[in-house]
Amino acid sequence: MGIQQEINYFVMIMNLIARKYNISINETYKYLEKHKGIEFLQEFYDVEHTLNTDDVIDDVLAICAENGGGWE
Repeated sequence: MGIQQEINYFVMIMNLIARKYNISINETYKYLEKHKGIEFLQEFYDVEHTLNTDDVIDDVLAICAENGGGWE
């Protein structure tokens, strides 16, 4: 997979989270970055991109919660 495909995937996941929780894409990015959600998506892209998006969102938000995240 190319880097552009990964970036597109990350953006898609961020957009889905933003829509689900009615927050801006900027807020979503900051939250994921602060609580290691972006790092998780990068590290486990090879597995996560094969799952349905609801499962990916659950996984990412669980990682964020483990790293101090709560919708602030």
